[in-house]
Amino acid sequence: MLSLDAPLVAVVWVWMFAKTWRVVWYPESLYWLVGLSVWIIYVVDRLLDSGVVKNSPRSASPRHQFHQRHSKVLWVCVVMAAIACVAILATLPTGLWSHGAMVLVFVVGYFVLVFLQTDAEISVAKNIVAGMAFAYGTAVGVHFWRPDSNLFWFLMSSETLAFGVLCILNITAIDVWASPGRRKGSVDPEDARKILLSLLPLVLFIFCVMYSSKADEYSKPFFLAVGVSAALLYVVDRLGGLMSKNLQRVLGDVVMAVSVVIFFFNYPF
Repeated sequence: MLSLDAPLVAVVWVWMFAKTWRVVWYPESLYWLVGLSVWIIYVVDRLLDSGVVKNSPRSASPRHQFHQRHSKVLWVCVVMAAIACVAILATLPTGLWSHGAMVLVFVVGYFVLVFLQTDAEISVAKNIVAGMAFAYGTAVGVHFWRPDSNLFWFLMSSETLAFGVLCILNITAIDVWASPGRRKGSVDPEDARKILLSLLPLVLFIFCVMYSSKADEYSKPFFLAVGVSAALLYVVDRLGGLMSKNLQRVLGDVVMAVSVVIFFFNYPF
């Protein structure tokens, strides 16, 4: 209800990126910056959903009802969190701003697509932008503190791209699971499920397992973690008929965080 799931997932992956890229030092305030930024985006998204699109089936979910009832308090919290983010950014090198500007482009693009989206439509473009925004936003702060930090190579990083695909699958899965059905001009949820959730998670799993066999000892745990998360996402989708939509959605986020266990037991500490 409080939109704490996504920030917690982001913070976990910040730590995993730091270990994978062997970043010796980075400010601990980075965790707060990433966590608060993700929380702001998710809360604003749900406030807009529940406030602007009141007649949408999405607004009937418990999460959106909660944001409708407590919108004033949540907007105050969003402003306070934004002020905290600015305060943290003020203590960090200005070079980080140029890296973060790229993430801002994705975030702005996402909200533009949100406003253009029809009620029950599952927008593949929106989910791709959202997934990559989450992935880049999670990793950019850590990458900045690498001795060989380079914005171009960061954008093309195999770790960031693999995590981005996983995020896209996770967001699409949650959209499909929550969809009430097909409307004119929308993507059929069943078609989206068959294509995105029955095929791509397995493709990502196979890719990550094969890639990890060639990666160094520090990157191998990362790709195993991504692969296992993709496989578990597939399992949650397959077992969807045995659980409620709310439980399925929760498990969709759990598989994004449980990968830290795979990472931990395979990392050469």
